[in-house]
Amino acid sequence: MVITTINNNKLFIQLDRLVSNGTITVSDDNGHSKSITVRNSNFEEIDLSSGVRKIFIKIETGNETITKTINLL
Repeated sequence: MVITTINNNKLFIQLDRLVSNGTITVSDDNGHSKSITVRNSNFEEIDLSSGVRKIFIKIETGNETITKTINLL
């Protein structure tokens, strides 16, 4: 399970377990994309572009992939 919160153009992602090695990719409906590497963490913070209406999150950890779409309007 992934818990997400958005506040002041920041996306906060809480993972349900410690991820030793993985990648989080966030893209939006404006064509912006950002990937971060996750090492030994279960919480990440990502800056979002302004004016975004929809974001797409892809979390890859080893052999598991989680995808989530968030509509902001």
